[in-house]
Amino acid sequence: MTRNDLKQLLDQLGLRGDHVVVHASLSSFGDVEGGATAVCSALLEAVGGGGTVMMPAFTYAETWPGAAAGKALTRPTAFHADLPVSREIGAIAEAFRRLPGVLRSSHPTHSFAAWGRHAREVLSTQRDNNPLGPLKKLNIMQGQVLLLGASLQSVTALHVAEERFGVPYLNRGIAVRVNAAGYDERVVLENLPGCSAAFIKLEEQLDPAKVKSVALGRGAARKIPVRYLMQLASAQLDRDPRFFVCERPDCASCESKRAALAAADPSTPAPTPKTP
Repeated sequence: MTRNDLKQLLDQLGLRGDHVVVHASLSSFGDVEGGATAVCSALLEAVGGGGTVMMPAFTYAETWPGAAAGKALTRPTAFHADLPVSREIGAIAEAFRRLPGVLRSSHPTHSFAAWGRHAREVLSTQRDNNPLGPLKKLNIMQGQVLLLGASLQSVTALHVAEERFGVPYLNRGIAVRVNAAGYDERVVLENLPGCSAAFIKLEEQLDPAKVKSVALGRGAARKIPVRYLMQLASAQLDRDPRFFVCERPDCASCESKRAALAAADPSTPAPTPKTP
């Protein structure tokens, strides 16, 4: 796939001037001349300077889980602006982080990278106790989720619906960040989102009229309004607060979710995971 192919593909989604949060899989494009950097460059050209492009730049593998409860755990890597994005977030997110003009927030586990008209404004909303601030701002701006070969399982914005609904299972943790003086400092984090595997269940709820989609070499590119996804997620949580608990028996995050939900409402225990 050439740069011109990428441009034509992205132009079909009508991205000009949009404010988008992007979740992308490089392999879904097939063979791309220039790799992840070419995809990012084509994306910025498609959106244009009047829009905003944001991607997760998470380093949550460096979280210090449970340390807030006094457990003695191995010291994690200190976050700094040039710390590579966690591998599972993808090559496109890492390439985007490195592009000239791209800004990055300083949250030690759930930072975002952004470019464009409102990049600084969007990133400025994030705090250590408000990791989802940039996504909340994007929702207010009537932004879009752009899935490039990724599924709804990747859509971090759906955690905003969990927070607004008041689910009892958002996490607390401790991480390390390099401060302005160049020293490591320990940081207490609040409202950390957990497993997102169950977000995939919203796929069957999607209204095709709300989704712009074009085919990729090995998947699809889809543009979906953030606000629409919030509405879908909120409706499901209103029916069942356990909706976003996955069924994998080995998921420690969802095991904690079940315990928190059971403690919040002992009369309605969370479902047990399915065995393989």
